[in-house]
Amino acid sequence: MNDKLTVMRSLSVTRVASLLLVGALGCGLISSDITKVTFDLPPKTYSFDSAQAGLPTAATPVVHCGSPDNIATMTVMDCCKPPAGLPQPNCTANPVVCEAGICTLEQPITVSQTMNLKSEVMVLQSVNSQSLVDISLQNLHYEATSTLTIDVPPLELYLAPSTVKDPKDPAAMKFGTVPAIVHGTSPSGDVVLEPGADALFAGYGHDFGTPFNFIATTTISVPSGSAPPTGAITVTVTGKVAAKL
Repeated sequence: MNDKLTVMRSLSVTRVASLLLVGALGCGLISSDITKVTFDLPPKTYSFDSAQAGLPTAATPVVHCGSPDNIATMTVMDCCKPPAGLPQPNCTANPVVCEAGICTLEQPITVSQTMNLKSEVMVLQSVNSQSLVDISLQNLHYEATSTLTIDVPPLELYLAPSTVKDPKDPAAMKFGTVPAIVHGTSPSGDVVLEPGADALFAGYGHDFGTPFNFIATTTISVPSGSAPPTGAITVTVTGKVAAKL
């Protein structure tokens, strides 16, 4: 009789414990997958002003260019080698091209930021493991503030090893794009991700103790004869990531 009573009590305790566990899971008190982590990406800010970007600081005369068919308005055949008396550009530092019949500065601007998930993400700082799996981007968001007097074309984002800061380096891979930003505005929205963005980020995030670079690049166009651009722009990129330890 005592043995039977003991078994019944044991079964009752087990049943109650099971019910409590199910209830806790249902209420979200205990994760059904305790290895899953979700965290915010460290915000990365890209900023430059008109002077830092190598843009003209004074008005320049209009310099026409083109083919012999436009000889009535043509001033130069080669915008980088104008006749004496015209401004002599340094096309190595400040590329000038013939665009719509006008010599136009096409100034590339690149800003690189290092991302170190291990040291910058609090939830990962105390993790003994040095790798993540099943990494996926939940979202990637940008916020911009521009006081520039010219529009900024789409800002391309690249991921690269920590030793690479040039988006033209073969090791740098395009990750996403921030849409064009109209001068004097403060837009925000989602970064337009490349089709393989998840896999690309997972490749860098897997060994989360290894830093990598987050590169932003664009090209500013300033036609000759334009008023010199002024102002500055700041773009901050943030996001949310899900992974398993």
